[in-house]
Amino acid sequence: MNLKQRVKNSVVLMAIAVIGSCLLFANVGIAATDTASLQCSSTQGPIIFRIGTGGSGGSYLPFGSLIAEAISSNVGHTARSETNSPEILALAQRSNGSVSNVNDISDGLLEAGLAQADVVYWAYTGSGPFEGQARKMEIRTIATLYLEHFHLVVRSGSNINSIDDLVDKRVSLDEVGSGTLLDVQTILQAAGLTPQMMNTVYLKPADAIDRLRENKLDAFFAFSGYPITGVSNLVASDIASIIPIHSEAFEKLTDNHPFFTINDIPVNTYKNDLPITTIAVPAQLIVEKDLDKDLIYCITSMLWND
Repeated sequence: MNLKQRVKNSVVLMAIAVIGSCLLFANVGIAATDTASLQCSSTQGPIIFRIGTGGSGGSYLPFGSLIAEAISSNVGHTARSETNSPEILALAQRSNGSVSNVNDISDGLLEAGLAQADVVYWAYTGSGPFEGQARKMEIRTIATLYLEHFHLVVRSGSNINSIDDLVDKRVSLDEVGSGTLLDVQTILQAAGLTPQMMNTVYLKPADAIDRLRENKLDAFFAFSGYPITGVSNLVASDIASIIPIHSEAFEKLTDNHPFFTINDIPVNTYKNDLPITTIAVPAQLIVEKDLDKDLIYCITSMLWND
């Protein structure tokens, strides 16, 4: 099943996912209200609804684009069939990913965005990589959308068979401002590794894919829904493969960080005969807390109707 179909299926299941989101992020909160008393109306004319996504090569950009398309194309056709629905123009905007989206929502530069659940938690609580910074109290969660899987992509012939083999190799940890980079740092620490132990660069996934193809890189990390098109192309050309990530150290990691889970990339996703066991984290749709509750209800109903 390709990413676009998985996205469409995920949108149908988003209502169920809200429950999991609420349980996981009780302190963050859900942007919800009493649906019985709401009216989808606007007296201020067209509403611009900017959605932060990610860069090329990952799942956030196509996923966010489909959500924006669903919102914009379903105005006036909400689950409640309101006749006075506002005109909403939803725009999917490229970004550096989770951290960038959280910061931009907090700063009022976006109305919504896609972000990894761990980044949302750390930002809201001022913990982990955000320790010592002002808490991002302006963010709220609408729903958990799908699981992002940790991809350790290695060049064929690089003699990298596990995460421990990355020492002294040319490795991209993803770009600054991405949720992937924060997660990679956490995962490396659990494995007893540091960026200084590798020949480290910080590249967008698309650039990392190009460099690995040109034999200018030995490995790179990506946190994304599967399949990643560029990675699939590398694997299909026998240029790269995906290395499993599983050990007692990572089981302890999930114990200490409940937003992480151990999960499999299924057979034949990347020409793999066996499931690829790795770490996964939920991707969430987040919004700015002061958005009108009727607007949030309208957008939510647009995503969850038939």
